[in-house]
This record gives sequence, C-alpha cells and structure tokens, in this order.
Amino acid sequence: MDYLEVLKKIYKPEIGSIWKAPNNIWTSNFAKNRNSEDFHPSIVEKIKQDEVSVQLAPGTTKEYQKGSCVFKVDLKGDGKYSFFLLKLSMPYIIDDLLNLDQGWNGIDSLNESQLQDFEWQIKICKG
Repeated sequence: MDYLEVLKKIYKPEIGSIWKAPNNIWTSNFAKNRNSEDFHPSIVEKIKQDEVSVQLAPGTTKEYQKGSCVFKVDLKGDGKYSFFLLKLSMPYIIDDLLNLDQGWNGIDSLNESQLQDFEWQIKICKG
C-alpha cells in the first residue's frame, strides 16, 4: 500500500472543506441540464455518524435561489460569491470524495469566520 492510500484510510474531510465535484454525482436535479463531466464546487456540510460518508452540498456561482437554505459566501474576499444549496445536499462516500480534487478557485476550505456563518446557516435551514 502506498502513502496516498494510507493517508486516505485515516483522513476525514473537514466540515466546510470545498471540493470540485463533477455534475454526474448529484442524485437531485442539480446540474442535470449541464454536461455531466463539467464541475461545480461542493462543500462538506457534515460528517455522518457512520464515519464513511459525508453530507455534501452542491454549489454554484449563479444567484438563482435565495433563502435560509442557501449559504452565500465570498470565498476569496474578492466580491465574487458562491452559493451552496443546502436543501440539495446528499450523502456521499468519503472514499469517493477523496478521489475528487479538493478546492475551488484556489480555496480548499472556509476560513474560521465563514465556517461559523456556515454552521449557523445549517442550523437555520435544517435545525
């Protein structure tokens, strides 16, 4: 077993980590009208109690949904927002997640302030 495989066995993604997800992974209607091989950002909403899966929410740069179940964040602080659609989150196997590229536009995870806002948004939406 190589080092990468060992790391994958012990690593657990963090809440608020951002991943580059192909459109074809979504079980909802998210991105169904897009090329299945194109990508959208996604965010880890929580690690499931089984510790083999996460709750993963899709993201977009288009502001077509608003409300308590949309987490709006300026990841880089450059005035460009991403919108993570919490109502469309789905379970996703950690091993499969680790086969995706982490990060979106150079950002691997939310900063501390963004993470607090994200956790609050989840409570509002799903609490």
